Amino acid sequence: MSQYQYTITFTDSEMIMLREALKNMIKECDKQLQNGPKAPYWAHKRSAARVLHKLYDNVQQVSGNNFDFFNLGNEEE
Repeated sequence: MSQYQYTITFTDSEMIMLREALKNMIKECDKQLQNGPKAPYWAHKRSAARVLHKLYDNVQQVSGNNFDFFNLGNEEE
């Protein structure tokens, strides 16, 4: 099977939205998986968790101040 690598740029607000959407997707998959593994929730949960884990791996500041406002990538849940 072929694999591709993607590069995409998001704004700060888009990253916040994407992080929350991924966390919500994981929660919804957990609800659906309460009675045991089933497609597509198990695969979606794993994929969402992988994306969430590497969401802030390649951050580059392009303007403004360098405040730790967004707590970049440090999930405490």
